Amino acid sequence: MDNTIGEILVVPFFGQGHVLPLTELCKKLSSFYFKTTFILSSDIAPSISSSLAQHPLLNVTDVDAPIPPPPRPEIKFDPQPIMMYYKQMRQGVESYCKNNNNNVTKNNKLKIFCAIVDIMILPYFKDVFTKFQVPIVAFPPFSAASLAMDYAAWKADVEFIKPGETRILPGLPEEMGMNYGDIVRRYYNSSEEPLIGTKKKSFPTQPGDEPVWVQEVKVTSAILVNTYDVLEPTFLEYLTKQTRLPIYAIGLVPEKFWSLTSTKSLIHDKDIRKINNSSQKSNYSEDEVLNWLNTKSPNSVIYISFGSELLPTLQEHEEISKALIELSSQNFIWVISKNQDYYPRVLENKVGNRGLVIHGWAPQLLIFSHPSTGGCLFHCGWNSTMEAIGRGIPLLAWPIRGDNFYNAKSIVCHLKIGYMVSSNRENIGLKKVKKDEIIQGIKRLMEDKQVHNRVKELSEKFRNANYLVGSIDNLHDFKDFIMQSK
Repeated sequence: MDNTIGEILVVPFFGQGHVLPLTELCKKLSSFYFKTTFILSSDIAPSISSSLAQHPLLNVTDVDAPIPPPPRPEIKFDPQPIMMYYKQMRQGVESYCKNNNNNVTKNNKLKIFCAIVDIMILPYFKDVFTKFQVPIVAFPPFSAASLAMDYAAWKADVEFIKPGETRILPGLPEEMGMNYGDIVRRYYNSSEEPLIGTKKKSFPTQPGDEPVWVQEVKVTSAILVNTYDVLEPTFLEYLTKQTRLPIYAIGLVPEKFWSLTSTKSLIHDKDIRKINNSSQKSNYSEDEVLNWLNTKSPNSVIYISFGSELLPTLQEHEEISKALIELSSQNFIWVISKNQDYYPRVLENKVGNRGLVIHGWAPQLLIFSHPSTGGCLFHCGWNSTMEAIGRGIPLLAWPIRGDNFYNAKSIVCHLKIGYMVSSNRENIGLKKVKKDEIIQGIKRLMEDKQVHNRVKELSEKFRNANYLVGSIDNLHDFKDFIMQSK
C-alpha cells in the first residue's frame, strides 16, 4: 500500500454488459496504484471476486441489494423490484462513503479521488457523492455513436419526421440521417402500439426525447466511454463539443483478447473472463462447443445470441426456429437465455448436427474467434459489437431497445459491416419479425462477400492502429486529470 495514490469508487448497473467492462476498468485503475473499490450487489459480487482476487489494490464491496428479475417480453413491466434495488444500493454506497469520508488522517483512510458511476444509475447516486464531496465521473456502457445519435436526434426534433422523409443530423455523418423507420419503436414489454417521440424523460427514451443523461452529466467532471479512438472518432469529437466535458475513449475489451486476436489464435472464454463457474451454467461445455465447431467448414456457421435481458418475443423465437428449419443447409449456434421460456424441441429434432442450441452461458469469444463462424445475428449490444469487429465477423442487426437501434444504424449505414434482419427497416418498429425476413437476412449476410471483406478490412485496421496504445494513453490522461482536479 506504500505506493497507493488514493482510492477510486466504481459503481455499475447490474447487467452483464455493464459489469464486465467496469471489471476491466477496475483492473486497469489498480495497475495505476489506485485502490479501486468495486461496489456491487451481493448477487454479483461472489462471481466477480474470483476474477479480481489477484489484484491486491482491488476491493469488492458487496451490498445486500437483490437484483430484480429480467424483463419479460409482452409482460407489463413492474418497477417496484428495480426501485427497491436502487434504494438498497444507494444505502450501501452512502454507508461506504460515510465510513471513508476523505479524512486521510483518521484511521489511515485513503483520499477518494472520484466515483466512476454507470450513467444508467447516476440519477440515484449523484447526490450521495455530492454530499460527501466526491467528484463524479460518468461511465456510459454504450457506443459513442449511440450517445451522439441520442443527442443529435433530440436537437433535430426527429419525432416530427414523416414517412418518406430523411432528416440529416447536423454534426454527424450524412449516412446517419434518420427516417421514419428509425423513430418508430414498439414498447419492449407490452403489446401496445409503436411509440414515437414523446418529449418526456423516460426509459428507454424515444428518438426526439431529451436523453436523460444530458442533464445528469452536468454534475460530472468527465465521461469515460467504452470505445476506441480509431473506431468512432467522429462521434467522440461530436460528444466533446456538445457536452463540453473531457471525454476519454478507454476501450475495455480485455487486453488478452487483442493479443490473441493479433495472432489470430482461438480465444477461450475461461482464460479471458475468470468468473466463478456457478455463473456459467450451460448444457454444453466450452470444449464441446469447440469440438462441434471443428467439424464445420470455414465461415459456415451463423451465431445467434440476444443475451439475457433484451430478447425477441416468444412468437419471434418461434419464427427463428421455423427459419432455421427451412434453411436446410445452414449451420448455426443459437444461444437461448436461461431466463427465456422458449424451448425449441421441434427445431432440435429436425436439424440434427448442423445446429447447436445452447441453453444458458455460451463461450462467445471462442465462437467469434473460430474460423467456422461466418456471421452473427444479435441485438446489437455494444460489447458484442466490438468483439465481433475485432474478429472480423459480419453482423445481422435485430435491435430490441434503446442504444441497440443506434448501434444497428452505425453497423449498417456507417461502418457498412452488416444488415438489418429485415430489409424493410420499419418492420423492426412496426411489427414482429417473421420467418421469411429472418431467412432472407441470414442468406444475405452469409452470402455477401463484400460485407465479409469490409469487416475483415475494418478488423485489420482496428488491430493495426495502435488501438490499445491509444486506450492506455487516454487512461493515463484521465489519471492526470482527476489528480489535478482533486
